[in-house]
Amino acid sequence: MENVLKVWRPLCVLQFFVLLVIYTVLGLSRNPGSMVPMFNDLLMHMSGYIVAGISISFAKPTATYWQRALFLLLYSIVIEICQHFMPPRTFSVLDILANFSGIIIGLFCFAVLKKISPGWALAFMR
Repeated sequence: MENVLKVWRPLCVLQFFVLLVIYTVLGLSRNPGSMVPMFNDLLMHMSGYIVAGISISFAKPTATYWQRALFLLLYSIVIEICQHFMPPRTFSVLDILANFSGIIIGLFCFAVLKKISPGWALAFMR
């Protein structure tokens, strides 16, 4: 078990970094629909940031929930600002609201997971 714990945290940080790279590439590409199928834009934003909220919680469990939320929200805003300068992409407050909704839901899901499985949380969330 000790060997697993030594590898666990670096893997969690790595998966969060990879997620940010993927989100940055998709967010700053001129045509993200060529890389992933597009359906409902706001739903995709929200679901992506649900994953990000859970991912950052595994990567940085010692950070407070508001710190995790603030980091992801600021990241989301920076991506949206950059899109303003990349036609045909545009800045969208609705995208930011969808992202923030996903962040809150993802952090809530992680909190529930910790609550219903405290033994797991103690072992892996150090």
